[in-house]
Amino acid sequence: MESIKDLLEKFISKNKLDRADDGDVIREKWEEIAGEFSRTTKPFKYAGKKLFIYAENSVIMSEIIYKKRELKDKINAFFGRETVREIIARMRQ
Repeated sequence: MESIKDLLEKFISKNKLDRADDGDVIREKWEEIAGEFSRTTKPFKYAGKKLFIYAENSVIMSEIIYKKRELKDKINAFFGRETVREIIARMRQ
């Protein structure tokens, strides 16, 4: 017979409750993940492997669009798995 502790550990692991939400981790570690982008951008939403980022101005917005693949690769490398499939940039109003 399994102990309650063993059952709870299995439940937590099976339901991935032992991991922080990826969106929260991205927001918390943005400076480390994004490097120079972190000064002029801010992630504001993460849903369905889509990351939404605010850009400070139109120049930064264009740069995000141009370097979208590189940024996505950095994020996925940070997690060691595909966490972000798409990056959507928006202008901060």
